[in-house]
Amino acid sequence: MIRKALILQGWYQKPDSNWYPWLKEELENCGFTVYLPDLPTMHTDLPDMKKQLAFIEKLITIDKDTVIFGHSLGCLLGMRLAEKHSFDKLFLIAGWDFNDLSAEHRLFWKTSIHHNAIKRHVKNIYCISSDNDPYVTAFMAEEMSKRFGGKFILIKSAGHFTEKYKISVIPQLLSYL
Repeated sequence: MIRKALILQGWYQKPDSNWYPWLKEELENCGFTVYLPDLPTMHTDLPDMKKQLAFIEKLITIDKDTVIFGHSLGCLLGMRLAEKHSFDKLFLIAGWDFNDLSAEHRLFWKTSIHHNAIKRHVKNIYCISSDNDPYVTAFMAEEMSKRFGGKFILIKSAGHFTEKYKISVIPQLLSYL
């Protein structure tokens, strides 16, 4: 069995920023093959989900031995993958599952999230939030975890889990691998 992990960056984030390199190294130390791609169009004013899905599906075969970590807009991408593929675990860090009405994210919301399909495909879903995230409240993340039948994890004073909030590690994730 080859365990794989896919880390999906947030909007306007780089693979070498925030906690992504730390998590990649930790996962490799645990024996995972880790994919931390720089997602196409993620650095534009109009990220394109279809282009990102096609890129990921060429990069990695998602199967029962795969764990996916999504951050912010990367969570939406992780959920869209979970609508189509069965895999081991899904970590949604500073994510949301409701229709986003912002013009910049419109290519991610042509359809609503299919919660039932995701629950069928991924048995272990973790919704991670902070008590001071300016974009995604802890209440929103906790409600999302209920819709998925997942586990809600609150991390104090982590903001949106970016370098702006001095977040370069999230050690709480490791206990759920």
